[in-house]
Amino acid sequence: MSAARPRFARVVVAGLGLLGGSLALALKRRGLAGTVTAWVRDPAAARPAVRAGLVDAVSRGPECARNADLAVLCTPYTCFEPQLRELARIAPPGCLVTDVGSVKGPLGARWHRAAGPLKFVASHPMAGGERSGWRNASASLFEGAACILTPLPRTDPGALRGVRELWRALGAEVSLTTPAEHDRLVARVSHLPHAAAFALARSLARGGRPGDFAWAGRGFLDTTRVAASSPDLWAGIFRHHPDRLDRGLAALEREVHTLRRLIRAGAVAPLRAYLARAARFRLSAGRGRG
Repeated sequence: MSAARPRFARVVVAGLGLLGGSLALALKRRGLAGTVTAWVRDPAAARPAVRAGLVDAVSRGPECARNADLAVLCTPYTCFEPQLRELARIAPPGCLVTDVGSVKGPLGARWHRAAGPLKFVASHPMAGGERSGWRNASASLFEGAACILTPLPRTDPGALRGVRELWRALGAEVSLTTPAEHDRLVARVSHLPHAAAFALARSLARGGRPGDFAWAGRGFLDTTRVAASSPDLWAGIFRHHPDRLDRGLAALEREVHTLRRLIRAGAVAPLRAYLARAARFRLSAGRGRG
């Protein structure tokens, strides 16, 4: 009995960090791709990923997309537009193209224009981790993760269906919204918590003694885990919508001020009521994803 035919014969993954490496590995492990090529800036540095079985080949330029039927942009979002222009010159017109970028907004229209005849659909799998690089790749990274697609009126319906099926085949839970609504939601549920974790880590780094955190438990690790994420990545993300983040951080400052006041006052009942409201929100939000 012959093996099942892969869904995509030739796949190009642009960028081989945690998301790109995990995507490549998941495509291969699930039999969804015939060959996977990584389009990277430094092929020599990425060549061990071939020996590790994540990808079949590495390439410095977009020529690797000449016969591709799927390309996924896993580089910083500031690279998408020039990469799409290069792909539009090389890849077949019917090539399906998507991304894993965590910002969209008005950039989506520019990416569509840059993609030209390619079948582009913007997407954002809400997956990742504080450890970057393909060596930390996981074939299960997208399983159970939310994945948001942000099609425009001009988006090809067949391409939208293809990208939706791609993420579902990787185990993600797919939903659709507008680019603007995507940015509003993600700034609230992802970008602000990351900013708060960075700020908390900075505050904890001030004062104290070098060995203090040898005594730290899960509370410290859980609340600061994402502060170990890539500074380059998050500086770019925070720059995308400073107004939204500023409003969120201002609201956080007000809550910190309120909590300080309640603690200083020393009355248990108001403090407990404040903490209980926060606990109820967290329990409710946690049930929403699981």
